[in-house]
Amino acid sequence: MEIKKPILARLGIVYMVSFVVALAILAQVLYIQMVSGDSLRVEAAEFSETHRPIASSRGNILARDESTLASSLPRFDVAMDPNSSGMDQNVFDQNLPALTSALSGLFPDKTAAQYVQMIRKARSERKQFVLLHKDASFDEARMVRTLPLFNLGQYKGGLILSQVSKRERPYKLLASRTIGYVSEGETVVGIEGSFDYFLKGTDGQRLEQRIGGGTWMPLNTDNEIDPVDGLDVVTTLDVNYQDVAETALNDCLVTYQAEYGCAVLMEVATGEILAMANLGKADDGNYYEIKNYAINDCLEPGSTFKVPAIMAALEDGYVDTADMIQTGNGKYTLHNQPIADSHTGGHGLISVKEVVEVSSNIGMATIIDRYYGSNPEHFLERIYSMGINKPLNLEIEGGQDPRIKTPASSTWSAATVAWMAFGYEVELTPLQVLTFYNAIANNGIMVRPRLVKSLKSHSQVVKPYKTEVMKSSICSKETLKIVREMLIGAVNDGTAKNLKNDMYQIAGKTGTAVISQGAKGYKNAGGRKDYRASFVGYFPADNPKYSCIVVVSRPTGPSYYGAVVSGTVFKAISDKVYATNLDMQKSLAASKDTSLERIPSVAPGYWADASNLLTTLKIPYSGFKKEDAWAQVTRKGDQLQAQIINLKDSVWPSFIGMGLKDVLPVLENMGYKVKVRGSGRIITQVPAAGTYRDSVNVIELQLASL
Repeated sequence: MEIKKPILARLGIVYMVSFVVALAILAQVLYIQMVSGDSLRVEAAEFSETHRPIASSRGNILARDESTLASSLPRFDVAMDPNSSGMDQNVFDQNLPALTSALSGLFPDKTAAQYVQMIRKARSERKQFVLLHKDASFDEARMVRTLPLFNLGQYKGGLILSQVSKRERPYKLLASRTIGYVSEGETVVGIEGSFDYFLKGTDGQRLEQRIGGGTWMPLNTDNEIDPVDGLDVVTTLDVNYQDVAETALNDCLVTYQAEYGCAVLMEVATGEILAMANLGKADDGNYYEIKNYAINDCLEPGSTFKVPAIMAALEDGYVDTADMIQTGNGKYTLHNQPIADSHTGGHGLISVKEVVEVSSNIGMATIIDRYYGSNPEHFLERIYSMGINKPLNLEIEGGQDPRIKTPASSTWSAATVAWMAFGYEVELTPLQVLTFYNAIANNGIMVRPRLVKSLKSHSQVVKPYKTEVMKSSICSKETLKIVREMLIGAVNDGTAKNLKNDMYQIAGKTGTAVISQGAKGYKNAGGRKDYRASFVGYFPADNPKYSCIVVVSRPTGPSYYGAVVSGTVFKAISDKVYATNLDMQKSLAASKDTSLERIPSVAPGYWADASNLLTTLKIPYSGFKKEDAWAQVTRKGDQLQAQIINLKDSVWPSFIGMGLKDVLPVLENMGYKVKVRGSGRIITQVPAAGTYRDSVNVIELQLASL
């Protein structure tokens, strides 16, 4: 049969094209062999042989007793190549049930059936990687290697273990913001971030060759560079004190449904921070370390600033503690600006010492405006001379510098210096306030707060961090003595009487600041005021060892005052320190007069409990009668005497200081409904003492640890 010419022509074209392609391929082969072969062989060698890094071990972060706060531990991702080149189908089928059963026992987040489905599906789809479990521990990874099929090795069993280094915290969220973190693409935080250079160490390197399957094998150890492990950072944090600070602060925030709060405990002589708790309210209603408020929250401190203000007047000799100041009925207008005291009815005519102890805004504004109103620059010079304007320059990032207005400020007015007197128109962080009060406790020596004691390498100190003096004296010895007496008076007779106790003496100052709403003034959208409660002080007052500040923002409920809200947290921390510090107890015991029998204080409450206790302890008392429900116990000479509290009158008595079990049964038996918030002893009551009992059916009691 004759082949048609068109078909022959097409075949010819195909043959010609094929011939040309073959010639091109041959030419390319010859070119590679003769011209670029050497360079390609070098590239191939570089691809299969390269210097690969040897990861260094990140240093640990340790507490002051060198217990671990953060450490890097090996973790493993467990995966499988179900189509590994050496895997036999019969071996796979025989071992898969036992393998998946063991995996579900080791990692119970999936059942054996789910593991079977995952692996078989990946094998049928010719996939070479299926992730079985993330974040396995070293012991779990070791057990995985012994499981059926996996124990045959990588090529026959298909096991893939990828090691990663994970930062672990044995105490979980404790001091999490202070310890911090380092995350790629994010701002470094806390000690982890600020000391990253020392912690991360230096990676080594060695020559390795790719041998297939993504596996690298070391070639020659002669050229290997060993990694240098990171240094350990020994902090000043005490785990026990940190725990009680966070627990007490959290309880307070929950009780008052506050926005956030912070608490810092510092050693007076060294400036070492023993605890730094920062808790903010999250969307789920719980409190976490969202931000380091102690160093970032630069806001108006309120009445805690009255102390440096009065120190300025004392240093200049303008006032003496016995000088009398008229505060009137608690309401005052100065430079067309209203100023009020929190005490209903005012304090009237009081001494300069009492102005600080009872925290009179009117008294402080009157003093400072009288002597510095026409010369505010001199007032600022005095404040600056105390070092309160100095940046702290902490080891960790994020600290704010003090912000103190000057006459050059655009918002300065004739009333500014008077408002500065009671803590407005000036902004400080809680840690800056604590640093100043710590200087008062430290005989006038201002030391820089610090969070790090040393850097160590294999238990050997590489770099110690010593106490740094910021200012050798914040004021004269005479002024310092007066101020310390005022701070003791504030606890014994002033706004912080709820912190007074028989075990050790606390000295300090309350602060209750109205929170600024910016251009809207000091009232929120609802026309109400939001408050920031604080207490700062030191203990024991006669021989200060520790200083502490507690700040709580926007507490709600029956009380927002610093002594009640923040003071209870301060007391919980100081009680923990006292209970665990035998040296402090011995010092206090030695300073007491033991020639007289010690008569204890007795809180007000139900008569039966008090009388039984005093009788058992053989402590003399008088005034108790069995028919009386409650008693207020006071000291009289060498005895305790009870003053009867009852509900026979037409007005409510005071329940302040009583425990819930003292009042709840009696009130409920009388038909009243009682609403209770918090725990501990009663700190506020609604209706207040002295209120007529008519038409009142519900009684609200706020409790706190005193």
